[in-house]
Amino acid sequence: MLYGVARYLCIAFFLNITCLIFGGSVIWPVTPIALVLVAIFLGLAFPRRPKGRWQRFREIIVYFLSAFHLLLIGLWMHFVLGYFGMTLNARFVAMVNGADHVVIRDGGGLCHSNSDIEQSLCEITNKEEIAELNALFRFSGSKLLRCRCCGYPGVDWWRGGKRIASLSIHHGESVRVDGEGFDWRLTRNSGLLIEKWLKEHCGVSSKDGASPMYLKCRFSRYDLAAAVESFMKANGGRRPTMDELRAQFNRIGKNIPSCPASGKYALAFDEDGTVHVTCSILRHNQ
Repeated sequence: MLYGVARYLCIAFFLNITCLIFGGSVIWPVTPIALVLVAIFLGLAFPRRPKGRWQRFREIIVYFLSAFHLLLIGLWMHFVLGYFGMTLNARFVAMVNGADHVVIRDGGGLCHSNSDIEQSLCEITNKEEIAELNALFRFSGSKLLRCRCCGYPGVDWWRGGKRIASLSIHHGESVRVDGEGFDWRLTRNSGLLIEKWLKEHCGVSSKDGASPMYLKCRFSRYDLAAAVESFMKANGGRRPTMDELRAQFNRIGKNIPSCPASGKYALAFDEDGTVHVTCSILRHNQ
């Protein structure tokens, strides 16, 4: 009987590969699991033992492929379906539990900057409104990182003056939680409701990718970081001040990039000399 189940699982494995190649598993995400369940049913209903030459070898191959198939299905359930989102919904509720302050900011995830210093688009301190916003976040599962952008906008939950959760919304389809190596896929209805909420309360769209201010700040930081590296190469590794960078830009007929919202750029260095450019916009927790 076990061999019969393994045999049909092997057949389902090749069917799942075919569905994946032609996009069937993307259109109907539960297809791989359905095929596995059908294979198990057929294996139990029509058990069969191998016959003829190479019997033991055939058994090993069949058992190996069926085990490998079940492993892939387990990964599929975790990364693609996320147990149908139930696990992530519970994690989200626990993560934002007790929040008394929510900030939607003009930036994305923590991959590009410190979220404390990005401009606030809107803030909520009313607990009923916070609960209404939280209720909009519903997940259908998780998926591997589709892109390397920081997302837009960023959302932070605070409790007692301490940030308890931080995430960025990606293309209106998923969120990326700080510290996670995969995206949390939003249900279609959840994505639409969050998009509507953002437009009504903050005047932005998660599908735009980034506001002009966010792009300006990001690209200016890249320019300044490149100028710092150029200065250090030309001066034996000595770290420049902002005045020296300003003079370097003036020599080539350019102005040093300006920080949005009347903020100021500052330079910070790691021990190995790696530079980090920060922008001192009013902090959200002040």
